[in-house]
Amino acid sequence: MGEKVPKLRNWSADLVNATKTIKDIAELAGVSQSTVSKALNARQDVGPKTRDRILRIARAEGYTPNGFGKGLKQKITENVGVIFCRESQPLSGNPFYSRVLEGIEAELALNNYNLFLHLLPESGISGPPKMLRERYVDGIVLVGNMRHDFIAQMREFNLPIVLVDPKTNFDSCSQILIDNEHGAYEATQYLIKAGHRRIGFISGDLERASFKQRFDGYSKALRAAGIPMRQDYVRAFGLERGYDHVKELLSMDDRPTAIFAANDINAVYGYRAIKEMGLRLPEDISLVGFDDIDLGKIASPPLTTIRVYKEELGSMAVRVLLRKIKEDDQRPITVMIPTRLVERESVAVCNPA
Repeated sequence: MGEKVPKLRNWSADLVNATKTIKDIAELAGVSQSTVSKALNARQDVGPKTRDRILRIARAEGYTPNGFGKGLKQKITENVGVIFCRESQPLSGNPFYSRVLEGIEAELALNNYNLFLHLLPESGISGPPKMLRERYVDGIVLVGNMRHDFIAQMREFNLPIVLVDPKTNFDSCSQILIDNEHGAYEATQYLIKAGHRRIGFISGDLERASFKQRFDGYSKALRAAGIPMRQDYVRAFGLERGYDHVKELLSMDDRPTAIFAANDINAVYGYRAIKEMGLRLPEDISLVGFDDIDLGKIASPPLTTIRVYKEELGSMAVRVLLRKIKEDDQRPITVMIPTRLVERESVAVCNPA
């Protein structure tokens, strides 16, 4: 007698209720998630009986019916999913991540791949997007500050994943990172070489890995120069509090002569505080940013900053992902994208008293 399988449900209903994951199919079939993934991707190292059983159960349980049939025949959809974590502003208005997306789009177009874009809510809490549930994509790029439980959920689909800054502890995933610590070290060292000894630091919350790495670079540069780090010169909370941070630092009796801002948007917001307090930039206070967004170039005076090659972050993520898809190469790699100091007009030479 043939092996019993669950009765096939109504196909149109499955189109609406397709919520099963690889984990669910594995439990029903009594096999590992890896075996399910291999069967769904027509890998030859799964026995034909096991593969047939998995495919029947997957169909019966409504697993990815829309993209499923095409995936079984072609294996490759030529689609890539890109997931961004939505922050305080729309992606189109984010001067950093919009450029990363441009790099992703250009590299995908160059390789004749399609882009499926998904934005997480600000909370970072979200179920698996439809493009994963229905196997519309061959792999995914995760960009920005993702919750660890969300990344773990994405890994359950057994698709190639590439993470784009900041660094996470998921060593089984390839990661494309900014050299945050060295860039911050270089920015602080530049201020020190200009004669500054009282150097403030402003950023978003240090719980975010990228800001913590930039703080570490700032601290390291001070130590290397024998300058004690003053905790009262550090302002690190919120995402876009540059105006408040700079105003607080400049209100101190023993105020800094220079400030390193861990992102350009905070630095530019600080311009307003400097002007309102009747001070001049850079004659009374010097300022260095990080990211090299367009807004810093047109600020008055133009902002000295650390350049991050944002389009290259996106482009490299796609290149690494496509190699994993095409060569079935699951070895994780880490690529560190270097930064570069861009000198403009927001730093003056200081003669310490």
